[in-house]
Amino acid sequence: MFMDVSSDVKNIKGIGPARAKQLSKLGIYTIRDVLFYFPRDYQDMSPLTFKQGTEDETGVFPCIVTGSAVSRKTRTGIYITKLPITDGQNKGYAVFFNQPFVEKSFYPNQRLLLIGKIKKNFGVYEISSPEWIKFEKVSNIKIERIRPIYPLSKGISQNFIRNTVKNAIEKFSGLEETLPNDILSRYNLLSLEEAIKNIHFPQNFRMLEKARERFIFEELLLFQLGVNLSRYYSKSEKRKNVYNTIDLEPFLSGIPFTLTSGQEKVLKDIIKDLKSEYIMSRLIQGDVGSGKTVIACAALYLSVKNGFQGVMMAPTEILAEQHYNTLKRFLSPFDINVDMLKGGLAEKERKKLLLKLKNGTVDVLVGTHAIIQEDVEFKKLGMVITDEQHRFGVKQRENLVKKGHCPDVIVMSATPIPRTIAMALYSDLDISVIDTLPAGRQKVDTYVVNDSMRKRIYDFMASEVKKGHLVYVVCPAVEENELEIINVEQHTAYLRQEYPYLQIGMLHGKMKQDEKDKMLNRFLLKKIQVLVATTVVEVGVDVPLATLMIVENAERFGLAQLHQLRGRVGRSSLKSYCILISGSNQGTARERLNYLMNCYDGFKISQKDLELRGPGEFLGVKQHGFFEFKFASFIDNIEILKTTQKLANQILEKKYLLLPEYKNLKKSLETKICI
Repeated sequence: MFMDVSSDVKNIKGIGPARAKQLSKLGIYTIRDVLFYFPRDYQDMSPLTFKQGTEDETGVFPCIVTGSAVSRKTRTGIYITKLPITDGQNKGYAVFFNQPFVEKSFYPNQRLLLIGKIKKNFGVYEISSPEWIKFEKVSNIKIERIRPIYPLSKGISQNFIRNTVKNAIEKFSGLEETLPNDILSRYNLLSLEEAIKNIHFPQNFRMLEKARERFIFEELLLFQLGVNLSRYYSKSEKRKNVYNTIDLEPFLSGIPFTLTSGQEKVLKDIIKDLKSEYIMSRLIQGDVGSGKTVIACAALYLSVKNGFQGVMMAPTEILAEQHYNTLKRFLSPFDINVDMLKGGLAEKERKKLLLKLKNGTVDVLVGTHAIIQEDVEFKKLGMVITDEQHRFGVKQRENLVKKGHCPDVIVMSATPIPRTIAMALYSDLDISVIDTLPAGRQKVDTYVVNDSMRKRIYDFMASEVKKGHLVYVVCPAVEENELEIINVEQHTAYLRQEYPYLQIGMLHGKMKQDEKDKMLNRFLLKKIQVLVATTVVEVGVDVPLATLMIVENAERFGLAQLHQLRGRVGRSSLKSYCILISGSNQGTARERLNYLMNCYDGFKISQKDLELRGPGEFLGVKQHGFFEFKFASFIDNIEILKTTQKLANQILEKKYLLLPEYKNLKKSLETKICI
C-alpha cells in the first residue's frame, strides 16, 4: 500500500503518537517532511584495517574479539571498559565509557563490525565509544556502502531516523516533480524521486554528487527567480514619476565639502536612472565612511524639487535620528521640510505628523520600520531609501515601496560584497559602488597583539580618553560562558575596577532598543567615555570623537565583521587606532588577523573572508525572505549560480511560468515568496 506524501507521519510503520511527537521537534509532521529531512553528513562504510584508519575520522573496522572485556572505575568515577580485538593483522581494544554492561555483550572469537574513531595509544590501537554490529546480525541487516548521518533531537537515534526514511521511500506516492522535463534533460539533472533516494541512500558517491547537484540547481534557480521577479515587473512598467529637472548645482554648492570621484560616479548612475523610462532600483555599496548619506540627500533633493515626497528608513532609532539631523542640515536651506517618525511619539504628536505627511506638508520622512505601519500614508511618495538594507527583510522593503505609486528605490549597504556575488545576490537591483573615501579621513592604524599586551593596551585607552577622545571595547559574548571567552558584563566590571576615574558604559543585544539608544546617545554626548559592547556597534552611528577600537578574542570574528568594527573609528581627522587582542596561537587565526592589519579595502577583505569562512550571514541570504540554503553555496557553486541566473531571466522574459509544464515550479516558488 502506497502513502500520499501529504499524509500524516503516523502512517509510517513503527511510528505511534509518542514517536510522532518526538519527530515534530525536528519539524517532521508528514511523509513529505520525512523525505525532505536531509542528512547532514555521510559515513563511508568501506571496511578498513586498523592501519588504514585515520585518527579523528570515523572508520568502519571488521574485527574479531580475542578475549573478555574488562571494566575498571577511575578515581573520578568513570567506568572504562576495554574489549580486546584484532583485525587479523594488528591487535587493539574497543574502549567504552560508563557502559559496564558491555562486558556481557561480547564473547571471544565473536566477529564484529566496529564504527568509530581509531588512534594509537602507547603503540596500541584503540577505537573509542564505537557503534557495533554483530556479524551474525549482518545477514539480516543491509549495510549501505554510504551511510547517512542525520541531525537528531533527544530520544531519536540515527537507526530510528534511517529506518523511518527507508520506510517512507519504499511506500511514498504523489511526489510531484518541481522542475520541467526540458530543464531536467537540458542540464542533465536527476528527477526529484531519484534525487530523494540518492540523497538519503546513495548507490555510490557519483550518484550522491548527482543528487546534491540536482538540489543545488533547484535552490539557486528558485532563488534567482525570486530576486528577479521584482526587477522584471518593475522594469516592465514605464516610469510614472517624471523628473522635469535634474539640476543638482544648488544642492552641491550648498554642502560644505566637495564630493569624491566615487560619489560623483554614483550620482551620475542615479541621474541616469531618473532620466530613464523605467523605475530606479539601485543598490549603493560603499565601504564604512565612504559618504553614502550625502548621496541619499541628493536623491531626496531631486525628488522633492520634482514634486514628490521621499522617505529614508534606518534599522535603529538612533541611526534614524542621525540621518534626520544630517538631512535637515543639508535640505532645510532649500525649503525642504524634513521630519522624523519616532517610536515613542505621543499619540497627539503622531497624529499631527501623519496628517502633515498625508497632506504633503512633510517633504521627507525619516524613521525606523515604524514607517511601514498601516496608518502611515503619503500624499505622493516618489523616492524610497533604506539604509543598511541587510538589516531589513525583503517584505519590509516591499511594504514601504507600496506606500508610493511606483516610487524609485535606493538601498544602501556598508557591507562590502565581491561584485560577482553581489550581482547574483542582488540581481533585482542595479549596483553602484562608492570606491573612494572623503578627503581628510586618516587610515586607522591596526595592530594584532596577544594577551600579554592587555595592560598596556588599556593604559593607552585611558590616555586617549584623557585627550577628550572616546573608545569602543568589543567582546564576543554578553555574559559568563563555558567557552571562557571574554564577555561584556564581566569585562565592564573589570575595567570599572581598574580605571575607576573613567565613565564606562555597557551595550549588548539583550538590552531593550530604547536602553541601547540611550546608551549610544550618552556615548555621543561624552557622558560615557568607554563603551564596552558586543557587535551591536558594528553598524551604527557616526561618533567623530571615537579614536580607538579594541576587540577582545578577535580570532572569533570574521574579517569583514572586524573591518566593519574598525570603521566605527577614524570618522574624523583625528588619528585613530584599531587593536585586535587574540589569545589564539593557531597560525591560521593569526594569519587571518594579520591580513586585516595590512589591508583596508573592504571588498578585498570580504573576498578573503568568503574564501576562508564561506558565505556567512553578512551576505544577507536570510534577509531575502526566502529560505536558508540546505545545499547551495554562493562560493562553491558559482558556475551553477551563473547558469541559473541566465535560466531565470529566460523563464521570466518568455513567461514560461504561465505554461502548464512549469506549474509545479511556479507553485514551489509561491511557497517561498508571494508573487
